[in-house]
Order: sequence, then structure tokens, then C-alpha cells
Amino acid sequence: MENKKEVEISVKNLSVGFISHGSKMHVIRNITMDIYKGETFAIVGESGSGKSVFTKTFTGMLEENGFISSGEIWFQGEDLAKFKSNKDWLHIRGKKIATIFQDPMTSLNPLLRIGYQIEEVLRLHRGMNKKEARKEAIELLRRVRIPDPEKRIHDFPFMYSGGMRQRVVIAIALACKPDVLICDEPTTALDVTVQTQILDLIRDLQKEEHFTTIFITHDLGVVAGIADRVAVMYGGQIIEYGTVDDIYYHPAHPYTWALLSSLPQLAQDGSDLTYIHGNPPSFIGEIDGDAFAPRNQYAMKIDFIKEAPMFKISDTHYAKTWLLDSRAPKVKPPKIIQNLSKKIASTISSDVINKNVKDGDHHD
Repeated sequence: MENKKEVEISVKNLSVGFISHGSKMHVIRNITMDIYKGETFAIVGESGSGKSVFTKTFTGMLEENGFISSGEIWFQGEDLAKFKSNKDWLHIRGKKIATIFQDPMTSLNPLLRIGYQIEEVLRLHRGMNKKEARKEAIELLRRVRIPDPEKRIHDFPFMYSGGMRQRVVIAIALACKPDVLICDEPTTALDVTVQTQILDLIRDLQKEEHFTTIFITHDLGVVAGIADRVAVMYGGQIIEYGTVDDIYYHPAHPYTWALLSSLPQLAQDGSDLTYIHGNPPSFIGEIDGDAFAPRNQYAMKIDFIKEAPMFKISDTHYAKTWLLDSRAPKVKPPKIIQNLSKKIASTISSDVINKNVKDGDHHD
């Protein structure tokens, strides 16, 4: 829609619900958008906004009480929304679309050696014999920068640090040479130094293997350094998306303004941190109008009554807010995020953002 790049995953009018205590809750509400081959596509938003649920539909990993109520998910000529059983997902999950989760210990079996867990994937999905799988597993550990892989392959997960365990999970995810790698907050449980190492590793591996990365995070600071495009989620909807340049320099939705205003890097000495007042919607019952309206200081009457369409700002930039309607009053973003690049240059330098935008120009 916004560029001519080859589409990897095309989502059309997707809605997802859960049955809880006999009632239905719709937590993903009518999402339509494309993800392009080879790009790093970041999805940001508060906890509970629907980020993980949205991407779980790409691998059939919704909880038992979850269901796709409507819509399509097109990937390599197949509509994944129509898949019903684990058998349907065998040639997709792990093999073509792999996932790295937040806590590596939930992905690794603590009773099995690291080598066995990697080799099992290679034998199951790539048909390797035991000798071939062992050789490839050692090579995968080497590629994710595990020292002495020939020795460490015999270790159990508890013998690795958190960052090393996440590297093993990355090795397992890449074992089948997937076309898409979903990274669900893969650095949240790690310290800052290790976070940077893991992000650099994923970025380097993507350049080598040319897979598409979908990066889920609540940290806009992380996004600036890794993403080509960014989607902002709130209340089960994508309410704004565009290039990194669009989102950081020209944010249009009040929720995006609020997220950027909350960046710790913008805090001034002696002043309180900016935060978003109120709580995200609970999804119990229907949401009228803009889900963010009760927390939005810029909300108009119409925001509480009617949902805004997705307005086109440019060929790469879209936002779902009535403020973009020609009849709406002209409102400027909060002062704290005006000239954003200068204010947080020490942490999110304009050079980093511009480099990502320049590198991502072929995605637009």
C-alpha cells in the first residue's frame, strides 16, 4: 500500500477474541497492514495493547481460549487464519516463521543438554542424521557467538548466563533457516550491556540470512536503533505506523506523543518523569470511539463516539486519529517531544535514526 517492496505477510481485517468466564473479549480489532520481505518491523505499545497476541496468530500459538473471529493472514500463498490444527502449522511454525521469547528459560528444557535441543530441531525439520545435526548445532552455536561451542554443546541451560541462554534460543530459532523471525521482547530480562549484544547479534544474522524480523517491544529507545518501520499499538489496534523517521520526527497520534514523552531520556534534573495517566482498556464490552480517548488530553467529543479512520499522512506514514481530519482544530505535539532528536541525541542519536532510515529506503 505504501511502497512497492515485496510483501512477506499481508494482514487483512484481522480480529482476535478470547472466551473468558463465558464472555467474549475482542483484543485484536480489525487490523490491516503489510510486512515486507527483509525489513525489521517493530511493534510498540504498553503491556496489554495486543502486540504478542497479534503476532501469535502468525504461528498458531494463541491460547486455547483464543480464536480468530475474522480476517486473513496471507503468507507465501496461504491464508494462515484458516489453519485449525497443529498438523496445519507443521510446515510453518518454527520452519518458516520462528519466534524468540522474552525469557529463554521458558523456551529451553532444563533437563536436556543444549546440543540435544538444537539437534532435535535439525533432525525433525531438516531431516539430518545424528552426525550431521551435531555438526550443524556446533556451527549454529559458533554463529551466535557462544565460545568453545564444541564443549558448551554438552552443557545444560542452567550452566549458561541469561544472555548466553538467549543466544541458544536464537540458534534454535535459526536452525530451520526461517523466512520470518519474531522477537517478542527478547532483551527485556537482560541487563543493558547484554541487551545491546543481543540486538547487534540479531541484526548481523539478519544481514547474513536475509530474513524478515518482527520486533515486539515497549521500549521506543530500542526501536530507534533497529527498525526500518514502526507500528504503534493501542487497544488491540495499530493506531499509527511509518518509518522510524516518521514516528520520531513527525508523530501524529496522541498516544504516540504520550509514548515518546515518557522516554526516560527526556527527563530533566529535578523534575518528575512524564507518564501516561490512567489504564489501558480492559476489552470487556465494546469500545466506542477511540480506545485512547479516556486518557487523551487532546480528545474531542467525536473520539468518544466514533472510531477514526486510518488517515494517510504520506506514502509511508498513516495514523488513526480525528486530529488529522480537515475539520479538526490544529494541535501541536507536546513541547517535550518537539525537536526530539536534539533532546535525546546522547542516547538515540539522529545519526542512528537517519542511518536506519537510509538503510531502509529500499523498503519504501
